[in-house]
Amino acid sequence: MDPSAVWRDKQHRWRIEAYRAPDLRFAVFATNGTTESAPLWLFGMAALARWLMTHAISLDDLETD
Repeated sequence: MDPSAVWRDKQHRWRIEAYRAPDLRFAVFATNGTTESAPLWLFGMAALARWLMTHAISLDDLETD
C-alpha cells in the first residue's frame, strides 16, 4: 500500500504518511538521520490534529516530501 501524501517537518524529525484504506490513516515516523522508528498509526484527521498539537507542530511547519 503506497501513501497518497507524505510530509516532513522543517527540522526533519518527523515524517507523516497519509493512507486511504478504506478510512483515512496516518503513519508517523520519528526520523534521525538515516534511521526511522516504527510507525505510530493515527486514525482520522482528529487524531492527527491532536498529535500535531501535542508536539507543537503547525501546518506551516510541514513540507511535502
